[in-house]
Amino acid sequence: MTQNDTIITKVERLEESLKETLHKVEVIKRKLETKLLSAESRERLENELYEIKKVLGRNEKELQSLRKENAKSFMITVCLVFVCFLFYGIYLMIFGNV
Repeated sequence: MTQNDTIITKVERLEESLKETLHKVEVIKRKLETKLLSAESRERLENELYEIKKVLGRNEKELQSLRKENAKSFMITVCLVFVCFLFYGIYLMIFGNV
């Protein structure tokens, strides 16, 4: 991700990454349900599943923080719009005929 990416772009990329990771988890779980795996293969898949779940947890936390940041940006925008309308209303009351 570059410095110029918006929060929305980052959220979209992270959500896509989460979808891919969840798909990988499902595939590995289905493979682990197979009884034809050797102990070595099963252990390798379990380790891979563990690592993927760690990445998944990290990405979910990052997604939550980006959504909080997005909510803050939205609230600032709403406040600025409200202040602009307030000043416009005061201006009309003082200088204009409503």
